[in-house]
Amino acid sequence: MTTTNINPHQPYADATAATDATDATDATDAAIAAAMAAPTSVGLNTDLDLTKLTLTQNFSQLAGVKKVITTVPARKPNKQLWLRVRSGAEWQVQVLTLTMQDTGDVYFVHPDLYGELADDVRPMMLYLYITRDGTLCLWPVSLPSEDGRLNPWAQSAHTAAKAAQLGWVKVVSSQSLGAYEIRVPTAKMDEPTWPDLSMREILNLAFRDKLITSLDHPIVRGLRGEI
Repeated sequence: MTTTNINPHQPYADATAATDATDATDATDAAIAAAMAAPTSVGLNTDLDLTKLTLTQNFSQLAGVKKVITTVPARKPNKQLWLRVRSGAEWQVQVLTLTMQDTGDVYFVHPDLYGELADDVRPMMLYLYITRDGTLCLWPVSLPSEDGRLNPWAQSAHTAAKAAQLGWVKVVSSQSLGAYEIRVPTAKMDEPTWPDLSMREILNLAFRDKLITSLDHPIVRGLRGEI
C-alpha cells in the first residue's frame, strides 16, 4: 500500500499566495490606470488658460527686437511666393547688369563699360519687391533693345510688376505661352510693411560685392579669357 503524506498547512499557504498575487495584480492595474489618467507633462496645470499666454502680432516690438536687413538679393520672384512691388519711380531704377549663367549672380556694371562688354551685359529695370515674410528683393527685368523690341517673357514680367504695385500676386511662368502669368489671392491680404531704407541703401546692400567698375574686375577678365 502506498502512503501519501499530507501537509495540513499546505492549503492555507496556497490560499495565502493566491491572495497575495491577486492583490499585487490589482495594485499594478491601479497604478497603470492612475498613470494613464495623469497629465503627460510634468507639472502641467490643467486649470491654466493657455490662450492667455499666446504671442501677440507685435511681440517682436514688445520684446525690443528690430529686423536689420543686411542682404538684398537680386532675383526673379519664386513662383510659390506672394509679392508686392513698391510703387513710385524712385523705387524702380534702370541699370546695366551682367548675369552669370552658371550661378545666376547679377552684377551691377558701370555704364561706361557697355561698349567693351556689349555681348555680356544687358540694360535692366530693377523693381523693388517684398514677400509676405518680409524678405526684400530686387527684380531684374530686361528693357527693350536698341530697336525697341522686347521678348514676351520680359514684356509679361513688366506687366506682372505693374500688377504687383496694386496688390499681392504670384508670378508663374507658362512654357506653353512663353510668358509669365499672375495669380491673385482669393482673400484680402494686409498691406506690406516696407523697411525704412532708401533706394541707394538698398542698391548698396544688393551689389556691394557685385559691382563692376573696370575691365580689371575678375569676372570681366574671366569672360575675356585673361585669367
